[in-house]
Amino acid sequence: MKKNGTKIAFIVVFIGITIYYLWPTVSFWLQKRYINGLPKAEQATYRKNHAQKMKRLRKNSLSLGLDLQGGMHVTLQVGTPKLIRELAGQYEDSTLDSVVHDAHQIAEKNNSDFINEFMQIFNQRYPNGRLSRYFRSQSENITRRSSNAQIEQYLKKQRKQAVGRALQIIRRRIDRYGVTQPSIERLGSSRISVELPGVADKQRVRKLLKGTARLQFRLAANPQQLNSAKRRIVQYYNKQASDTTDTTADSLSQAQASANNPLLQVLHSFGGRGQSRYVFGYAAANDTARVDDLLRKSAVQKLMPRNVQLMWGAQPFQKNQNGVGLFRLIGVRKQVELTGNVIEDASVNFSKATNQPKVSMTMNSEGARKWARITGANIGKPVAIILDGYVYSYPVVQTKISSGRSSITGLKNVGEAKDLVNILLSGALPAPLKIVEQRTVGATLGEASIHSGFYSILFAFIVVVAFMVLYYHTGGAIADLALILNLFFILGILAAFHATLTLPGMAGIVLTIGMAVDANVLIFDRIREELRFGKTFNAAIDSGYKNAMSAIIDGNVTTFFVGIILYSFGMGPIKGFAVTLMAGIVSSLFSAIIITRVVVDYLTRDKTKTFSFG
Repeated sequence: MKKNGTKIAFIVVFIGITIYYLWPTVSFWLQKRYINGLPKAEQATYRKNHAQKMKRLRKNSLSLGLDLQGGMHVTLQVGTPKLIRELAGQYEDSTLDSVVHDAHQIAEKNNSDFINEFMQIFNQRYPNGRLSRYFRSQSENITRRSSNAQIEQYLKKQRKQAVGRALQIIRRRIDRYGVTQPSIERLGSSRISVELPGVADKQRVRKLLKGTARLQFRLAANPQQLNSAKRRIVQYYNKQASDTTDTTADSLSQAQASANNPLLQVLHSFGGRGQSRYVFGYAAANDTARVDDLLRKSAVQKLMPRNVQLMWGAQPFQKNQNGVGLFRLIGVRKQVELTGNVIEDASVNFSKATNQPKVSMTMNSEGARKWARITGANIGKPVAIILDGYVYSYPVVQTKISSGRSSITGLKNVGEAKDLVNILLSGALPAPLKIVEQRTVGATLGEASIHSGFYSILFAFIVVVAFMVLYYHTGGAIADLALILNLFFILGILAAFHATLTLPGMAGIVLTIGMAVDANVLIFDRIREELRFGKTFNAAIDSGYKNAMSAIIDGNVTTFFVGIILYSFGMGPIKGFAVTLMAGIVSSLFSAIIITRVVVDYLTRDKTKTFSFG
């Protein structure tokens, strides 16, 4: 046994490391069972008193995937049309807007690449047109002379970078949210897959993932301009209503035609119900989309002041008689005075007057200097604080603010305020994200998956153990001991590398159980062959291990390379399967070559003793 001293040391160390990494999992499981056994009245108190301990154990435990503990799966798509418009910036016109709109419709319908559709439509409509009139970039060497092919490569590169930045920002947001072992991966050219095991508040996560955090500070529009625009638009739609109504009809018919136009209802509400002079009007939540469509009409846009843009308030200010929230339509200037890039820190505070949550922001030196100039030049006028295209507040400037501090109010609750802080500190997404697929896995289904996976592993284990003992006798029992340790080591490896155990991962473990005895089958059959050739028992064992080694290494190394390929190019469930497959190969090689040899050498330490290999 002296020659096996190093092997025994390796086995002891490997077992010790495995116990070290699996202990938090065992402790966490025991704590959960203990809590579930307490009376319901005491469970909440125990969780509160031991919150830090439970959080630490859960963080270091072997994590279960979405399919085993339930949670949320979301597929996000980066808004490439919006990104294209922003890259064009001041050069955007109705021609570009029309091509982008049509390309987006076709790409959505055919599930095709947006940029390819965009290039095809533009080249068909304008064979001699040059896209370089819309895009400029010194860093990418995009000038007025750039070809359409160069512009296409530039747009695809910008999209790729935007998706990469979105991945990083989403990962930071999820980390701040506190999800254990999330899976965040890129899908194709513009999509991102997010798996969040154990997530309960689905709506909150949707807002967290979609929020672009495009924070802007703009001045409120001139009230006289808003009032004039309102009168012109009312006259325009009243004329349309009278033109489409029979001239012999009475005024009641015309009034009915006007009543069917939600934009007119918004305009007629201007200045009512104690609204500010800067509020264009208000509308019910179910009418805001139609109002937006009517406002986007070119004829209506011509009636609006060029430097004015209408935006909805972020929260309803009250409800109508049907219980539907009413939202303000607020006029702001198009010019952005300051952006969220200057925000250095953000935190949740409470208003002293109303005790409502608010987000306090601190600007960097450059932002503080600009903020002081803006507030100093606009005392007595509102400054709108806009996030992702919605006005959260528009406080009137009372005095010049030199400290660089400002606040966002109008938030529903503390949870929304915390999420907003999270988004602001994580950074702004380079383009808006759209949820194209969402599915949830309930905890009950996850528990059923765990039971199914456990029973499949148990059944496979029993079958393999029985076969090995019946066919190889004592040698099979030794292989079964190695198989038990092999399963133990697999879980330890997964815990050490903070891998997530998924349902495909359990399938990988089942496969590994069968593969784990392959090496012993090769060794034991070679030993039996050597015994038939007339070698002594100990010599046959030495030859069996030595001569079977090349076949064992070849078979397992090639399978390990397959696991690497699956992990590199696969995603989600495929990666889970690949991780357990590779962990199983490493542990099975160690168990079959090292552990079984040590046990066999121990049983044959007396040269006169033998046992059966079947």
